[in-house]
Amino acid sequence: MSKKLFKFNTSTIRFDYFRNMSLTAVLFMALLFVSTSLVFLYNSFLLKSDDSHNQLSYISDQLRYYLTSVDNYSKTIFSDSKVQNYMADYLKDDVTQQDTLDVRQQICQIIQSTPFIHSVRLYSSDGTFIVASESFTTPGDLIDPAEYTQWSVGVRTKVGSISEELKVLSYTRPFYSISTGSLLGYIEISIPESRISEIYSGRNGQQNIFMTDSQNTVQSTSGSPSLDGVFLYGDRIRDNSGSFFSGGSLIFYEYFPILDWYIISETPLGVFLHSIIPLLGVLLLIALMIAGSCIYVSRKVAHRVTSPLSRLAAHMHKVNEGHWEPVQIEPCNDEIFVLFESFNSMIVRQTKMRDDLLHAEQMKRQLSLSLLQEQVNPHFLYNTLDNICSLAELNEKDTLIHLTMSLSAFYRYSLSKGKMHVTVKDELDISRAYLEIMKIRYISKFDYTIECQENLKTCPCIKLLLQPVIENSIYHGIKELARRGYIAVRADTADGALRFTVEDNGKGLTESDFEKIRSGKSSHFGIKSIHNRIQLYYGPEYGLTIRNREGGGCVTVITIPLPEEETQWQSI
Repeated sequence: MSKKLFKFNTSTIRFDYFRNMSLTAVLFMALLFVSTSLVFLYNSFLLKSDDSHNQLSYISDQLRYYLTSVDNYSKTIFSDSKVQNYMADYLKDDVTQQDTLDVRQQICQIIQSTPFIHSVRLYSSDGTFIVASESFTTPGDLIDPAEYTQWSVGVRTKVGSISEELKVLSYTRPFYSISTGSLLGYIEISIPESRISEIYSGRNGQQNIFMTDSQNTVQSTSGSPSLDGVFLYGDRIRDNSGSFFSGGSLIFYEYFPILDWYIISETPLGVFLHSIIPLLGVLLLIALMIAGSCIYVSRKVAHRVTSPLSRLAAHMHKVNEGHWEPVQIEPCNDEIFVLFESFNSMIVRQTKMRDDLLHAEQMKRQLSLSLLQEQVNPHFLYNTLDNICSLAELNEKDTLIHLTMSLSAFYRYSLSKGKMHVTVKDELDISRAYLEIMKIRYISKFDYTIECQENLKTCPCIKLLLQPVIENSIYHGIKELARRGYIAVRADTADGALRFTVEDNGKGLTESDFEKIRSGKSSHFGIKSIHNRIQLYYGPEYGLTIRNREGGGCVTVITIPLPEEETQWQSI
């Protein structure tokens, strides 16, 4: 197909389409130079404006974060119990040098060497300097309580081997005793101007970013203009946010109300216009690209029409292979969109029909198994009631009470308020109650044991798994024995699964018995039913196995999955 694209036949629609596109491109080029230059210039200004304002907003947000953090640190410091006690003792003139060192250490621990905090200072209620977080400071600094402002600009002198003046932005506020409410003093937290300028020093590129106050004095800068200088065009700033052209530069600004400052970005016009120089080269490149674009667009049009249909055909092939999933609809023409929707509607209807049939079949199997399970209870109840009547006639009071309580326990656990799942403990209690009843019916005929690991008793399982197996062991294995029989019931784990084992010393099963059990025609009632129920609820990898025991009797093993967490077991 790609080779045919370059074999032009003048009588084809493809050639006409290409020729018309080429002529249109030549006429369009005359207007392209002027219009593109204007649009490029306008869009460049908009992009620069958006970028500058976004940059100024970022700086404003970061500076606001600094100021908010300073306010929060001030609250944390003056509400600290050690600071409160120190200031209260200072008012009583009861502090030692060690107390001062301790409170300084506590302040340093609170701010944890926060990079944008230069120092924290505490002053008495009359403005006298008391203690500071920095190691070297001028002790004679005072504040005037009557004239203090929350935010102010000042200069700090660090005294050490080398004296250094540092311009800072300071936050000062009074603080009071938590217990009495009386004024304890003032706290001052300072941010060095160098930390403020670091916010934008790495983001300015070829532009100058700085901050001025309402008097047009430069309070923070990354280099140009100089610190404490005067911004010459400050009188042009009239709104909270805006831009203007002056002095060969584009100037963007944003008002920062907390400090009554303006954040200003100044871009030289030469830097701004530098991006337009490659415009002519770009226009020439565009002229060459238009010819290739005509071929590309014509191919894309054909591809756009046929691609959805090809994708639909490929998806229909997947459906034929059994992957019944709707096709993903992408933007396309209305007619193709309707075709896709109709196909997906058909898939949804067919999938629902399939799921309904599977659900109906599953419900049928569940109903059949439930009916099969219910056949156990009436026959067993009638026989037990007959035994109760006989015991009553014989005046066997103790045995009668024991039999009645076992029957009550059996039905209480087996009914379990209509729930299909019970715990392993409940399932073993059902088996124990059933065995107690059968021991009374068949006096001195057998003994039994029930064993279970303690941590397995809360595991869930479907109910009445063991009773049909135990019944099978009694009726078909132990009932006809001349000797005394036994039945051992165990619950443990094997290969990551929960395993029930029922073992008896009866007469065992013949090969014919095994074949009848597999076909479901056996008189060994319930064995096939249990296996089907397990696979219905837990999957084909679980179920029931039965084998003859060496020395006589049968061993029946039921395997079901273990839950992952005990909390999941209890929630079922």
